[in-house]
Amino acid sequence: MIKTIVLTLGLLAATAPTAMAQKLGHIDRQQLMLMLPERQEAETKMRAFAEELDKRLRAMGTEYEQAVTTFQNKQASMTNTERDMSLREIQELEQRIQAAQQKAQEDLAKQEEELLRPMVERTNKAIREVADAGGYTYIFDTSAGFVLYWDKGDDILPKVKTKLGI
Repeated sequence: MIKTIVLTLGLLAATAPTAMAQKLGHIDRQQLMLMLPERQEAETKMRAFAEELDKRLRAMGTEYEQAVTTFQNKQASMTNTERDMSLREIQELEQRIQAAQQKAQEDLAKQEEELLRPMVERTNKAIREVADAGGYTYIFDTSAGFVLYWDKGDDILPKVKTKLGI
């Protein structure tokens, strides 16, 4: 038992200098992403894409409103079959609008990911290169909330900005 404790303490003492020698760094990746020159172009494309989707959804909403108004104006003179058919058409329009809204949200998320992916890859590469050149063991992203406290470590944002030419 004592032999095990002594062995464990010996191992801890031997590995402690290695653990203490690790170089830590941190970066506010969100701030970095906002600084990228291509970010503005991506935001412009996202806005245009969102406006196009919104225009389509508004057109569907107008079609729905017209169908409801027509139904309400003619309802009194409709036969039961015509009324049922009109109500079914209105319900189908509602379902199409809901499906289109859901699809628009999915398409927006996909478009954003597609536009941001090259920037993320570019910043990842620069962060890796700075980490390698600086001998860092860990780089923490302070903007993502993964690090709640840091007292030691280097902010590598200026070095990564230099690497990216911004």
